[in-house]
Amino acid sequence: MKAIDMTNIYSNKNYKGNWVAMIHYNSHPQVIAYAKTLKETLEKAEKKGYKHPVVTQIPRKLTYFVGFGN
Repeated sequence: MKAIDMTNIYSNKNYKGNWVAMIHYNSHPQVIAYAKTLKETLEKAEKKGYKHPVVTQIPRKLTYFVGFGN
């Protein structure tokens, strides 16, 4: 399975700190709804005809971690 590139979603200022509902086509996610709360996001998606979208919360600020193993 190919990794899904979510760079455009994480870098979009409108989505930061919000819940985002998505569908994806060929590893390219498409945002169908977003809101401050999960409930509101799912309601917006359902109004558009999507009952089971992929949902995630986009952080306000990205943090990076580099780990070293033994």
